[in-house]
Amino acid sequence: MTCPVCKTAACRRSRRRSVTDLMKSLAGSVPWRCSRCGLRFHARNTPWADVLSAHCANCGNLELMRISGDYVPGAAAGLWRLLGIPAFRCVPCRRKFFSLRPLRKEYRENEFKAAS
Repeated sequence: MTCPVCKTAACRRSRRRSVTDLMKSLAGSVPWRCSRCGLRFHARNTPWADVLSAHCANCGNLELMRISGDYVPGAAAGLWRLLGIPAFRCVPCRRKFFSLRPLRKEYRENEFKAAS
């Protein structure tokens, strides 16, 4: 996420503080705060162009690590493992999840380069 004022990429998710924040979140716009200038703003978690790619639901990160499904917690994790659904880990927020969506082409190429 890029700050609309200072144009830095040092932005992090902010907590929802009001009913207005909650209503905006239901529409897909979540609160962010710039670590450099302190501006609080709303933006989509994931750009429309990346909605069909695998991404972290918490932070919108597209750079995911493929991991074994054994590491993903949850009540339905056993079913996802049995079905062979790929598991991913978001590096910045450390969230582990299953996704049917494919990785973006750029990140698939980087994954293969790192494995070599």
